[in-house]
Amino acid sequence: MNTNSKTSLFLMELIIVILFFSIASVVCVQLFVNAYNTNTRTGQRSQSNIVIQNLAESVMGCDGDMDAVCELFNGEDKAYAIADHDLGRITIMYDAEWKETVSEETAVYMASIAFTDETSAAAGGDLSDASGKMLNASIEITECSSGSVIASQSVKHYIPYRLGAD
Repeated sequence: MNTNSKTSLFLMELIIVILFFSIASVVCVQLFVNAYNTNTRTGQRSQSNIVIQNLAESVMGCDGDMDAVCELFNGEDKAYAIADHDLGRITIMYDAEWKETVSEETAVYMASIAFTDETSAAAGGDLSDASGKMLNASIEITECSSGSVIASQSVKHYIPYRLGAD
């Protein structure tokens, strides 16, 4: 009878140890999942900030000319940047590796640049009367599947007077 009580005590202790290790393993798995998700979100934000900086420099370098900005991103055979002059918006789609894509099926991220003038009216591609005005460009990177905004930035650029302008 003494042996039986020692065996049952050992089994009870073994069950408690297994329970403790199972709880500890669940906590560790949750930590690894949270770390992976945080790493993924940080990578998205980091890469989207690089893309936003590139787009902001393109807008300022082209003096806010929508067609000139589109030409920077469009190749000889593919049009990555899609301009909507009525809305004053340029849209560029990116795949999972942050490379420009023309296909909406492979697009994971979407960058949009919305051009407005001083009065917050949509600025189209014709900037012949924009000399001496402040151009505002709002740049957003969104995830296509969820529609959530990953990063955004507002760019203000003064378009200087040109010799041919009134």
